[in-house]
Amino acid sequence: MKAATANATARLGRFVARCAGEPLEAKIAEKAAICMLDALGLALVARDERTAAAMRAATTPASGLASTARIWADGARAALSEAVAANAIAVHAHFQDDTDHNSWSHPGSLIVPVAVCAGESGAATLSSVLRAIVAGYSTMEWLGADEIVSLALIRRGLRTSPTFGTIGAAGAAAVALGLDAGMATNAVAIAAGITGGVVEPVRAGSDEWRFQNAHAARGGLCAAQLAAHGVLGAPDALEGAKGFLRSLAGLADTPAKWRADPDVGIMLRIMAKPWATLGDNMSAVAAAKLLHDDGVALDRVRHIRVRIWRPYTEYPGTSFKGPFERAVQTQASTAFATAAMLVYGELGYDIGFEHRDDPRILKLVELTEVEPDDEGTALDAEVRIELADGTKLRRIAAESPRSLIFQDRARATEVLEQRLVQSGLAPGAGISMAAKVFGAMDQGREIGIRSVLDSLGIN
Repeated sequence: MKAATANATARLGRFVARCAGEPLEAKIAEKAAICMLDALGLALVARDERTAAAMRAATTPASGLASTARIWADGARAALSEAVAANAIAVHAHFQDDTDHNSWSHPGSLIVPVAVCAGESGAATLSSVLRAIVAGYSTMEWLGADEIVSLALIRRGLRTSPTFGTIGAAGAAAVALGLDAGMATNAVAIAAGITGGVVEPVRAGSDEWRFQNAHAARGGLCAAQLAAHGVLGAPDALEGAKGFLRSLAGLADTPAKWRADPDVGIMLRIMAKPWATLGDNMSAVAAAKLLHDDGVALDRVRHIRVRIWRPYTEYPGTSFKGPFERAVQTQASTAFATAAMLVYGELGYDIGFEHRDDPRILKLVELTEVEPDDEGTALDAEVRIELADGTKLRRIAAESPRSLIFQDRARATEVLEQRLVQSGLAPGAGISMAAKVFGAMDQGREIGIRSVLDSLGIN
């Protein structure tokens, strides 16, 4: 057996422990802040979604600051672990939380609630919360191992977000709690032993996929809390004979990526989701948005061909073309997402509830053929439309503004403002909050995460 100090579990633990004290490059810190604002806005705008509302109803109100945190949707205080779960489920509720391609996961709903809530509970600074966010995101990307582990999990019917997410959340919590290398390694190991979630809810269009991420976030926090009190995890939790890699992913050989430390630079590759659909559909929807804006005559459409990266065509639910009985089925379906964008020029969460029987959408779904692309990448997609008179129209995702998916400050501020106004907050709240965060970072001034949350005006 390999020495514990040389294996992937210990390597990850040492990395996480270092993240607590190492300063971040300005561009990495900025991206972490953008991810944080994205998650906060999503939690507010999704607060009436039934799963998020049900989770809030199941929490026990708490008072005082010690070991509690705010539920972002309404400002109520709850025990730290319950606040993490309630916030995580809200961020994930509209299926619009950010995406890391290599891990095929949505780290925003798993990492940000842990980092922010634990930071609030411990009166942490913004910069320390951002370090926790970076540690968690980097951990999840590293676990995906350039898609080797990610795709292996998916083939076995496991969702990568909650399966990597418990470990990523443990990494973020370890930074927030200031664990040393030994404790952080135990946190990672404990998390690896309790993690997982199946893809079936997404395929079926049921609701519990949202809770998978919330459960993973809460589990990662608990793993770090236990480790802080001396609880031990399996030394070879990731690579052991009955460990994560072999038991869950079905892989016997340690990926090359796990023999090096996680890379915090992956933060710059995290993708926002401008529309409420499966990440697999985002590029196709971007191309369809361009066609809508071009003013295509939908009543003259004879055929639609959508070309996307082959692995996306194979993900459960993307090939579904109806009947659409549940909103999540519309979010997973490539044909529906493309057709809805062509009709409305927008794709909010309401489309799947209010317009899944729209005859204009359903007609276009019938005319849509999804074709796998073996040459492009996950960011490539093409939508071709043939009209009744033989005219052919074509748009590709690469023609869309890059900031739609790779948000910059201006885009992040704009999106946050839109979401907070939609949530009923006073106009300017999002702009003020973003300015507070980015202003403090530019000036090298420390502010507390509590003051950041205070600026939402929900206490």
